Amino acid sequence: MAFSTRNCIILIALLLFSTSSSSASPWGKKQKHKPCKELVLYFHDIIYNGKNAGNATSAIVAAPEGANLTILAPQFHFGNIVVFDDPITLDNNLHSNPVGRAQGLYIYDTKNTFTSWLAFSFSLNYTAYKGTINFVGADPILVKTRDISVVGGTGDFFMHRGVATIMTDAFEGEVYFRLRVDIKFYECW
Repeated sequence: MAFSTRNCIILIALLLFSTSSSSASPWGKKQKHKPCKELVLYFHDIIYNGKNAGNATSAIVAAPEGANLTILAPQFHFGNIVVFDDPITLDNNLHSNPVGRAQGLYIYDTKNTFTSWLAFSFSLNYTAYKGTINFVGADPILVKTRDISVVGGTGDFFMHRGVATIMTDAFEGEVYFRLRVDIKFYECW
């Protein structure tokens, strides 16, 4: 029996269909991924306001023209860039022993609501974990919980990736805030 072009195409289609039907179908049941590692940590940000140099952990390093670098800009702080070196704790108490530092920046990037863009690392150095975790993403501050990407790490977190759900746990005016960071790693090496 001679194979025509049409028969070859049908045979190839059947082979492709039979191999793809054995894998998960996009129309089938959605696979739920489970984290390979989870952490909950808190970081405490005290912004420099011109009077608290002794305990400030962050500072405005850029502001809109004519703005003051000790006071966040009006109208949703648009244009402010803040760098930070904040203590990380295992609980929500600022005075607990720190287990590391949160280091990076946030940029207020929206004119019509409180939103910032985050890029930072957790540098951990305590008994359970040593290494860094790197984060990046948009932070719509007025939303109760928001997700940012975990894009990598070093040490105990080498090549880890996942999602961090952040929540503003407390704030005091425009000087202090505390974030609860619930980290779920979906790729662990």
